[in-house]
Amino acid sequence: MTMHLSTAPLQPVTAPVYDYQLIIRPNEKVRHRLDTARSKAREQMLPFGNWHPGKNHIPVASFSQLASLESRLTSRLETLARSLPPFRLQVQHYGAILHHTIFFRIAENAGFNQLVRQLHAEKSSLTVFNQQPRIASMAKINVAYKLTAVDFENAWHAFKSKRFQVDFIANNMLLLRKRPGETNWQILTALQFENLPIDIQQGQLF
Repeated sequence: MTMHLSTAPLQPVTAPVYDYQLIIRPNEKVRHRLDTARSKAREQMLPFGNWHPGKNHIPVASFSQLASLESRLTSRLETLARSLPPFRLQVQHYGAILHHTIFFRIAENAGFNQLVRQLHAEKSSLTVFNQQPRIASMAKINVAYKLTAVDFENAWHAFKSKRFQVDFIANNMLLLRKRPGETNWQILTALQFENLPIDIQQGQLF
């Protein structure tokens, strides 16, 4: 009996990769105040052109990872979060990233900075196929983004002297996930800040 080997090209074996985000979301009362301020902003910015409203959360990090490592990734981030204390964040007026984004400015905060430092120390756990994670350099909540240079200049002239203040306690961050083919982010879990004496050097993901 003669065996004939297939001449079809071999298909590359690819492991599923999921996209993730870490965010801090204010409480409902604060989100309502942000929505009200953003609605007023929109009324003033509409004459300036396109409007791309931001979400009521603070982006902390975005990254990708193998689907097969999700449970270990989640466990690692839970351990990291539990080692951090809750912290108070103060929204203080408006800021801008030239020449495309206007945001609610958040005052410098030691708790947020500590979170960012811990995430930078965890880069290897948040990296897949040499795709480096994007970790926030500052805490902010977008009012509007993807503005043209002209729209930005006009809008920022109207906003740079405006005042808006509110504060809230950040006692957790949310881990969001988007799988291949999905268009919307889903909340995977809430990671609580508990200020526990945990050695986060233990239990490395890799």
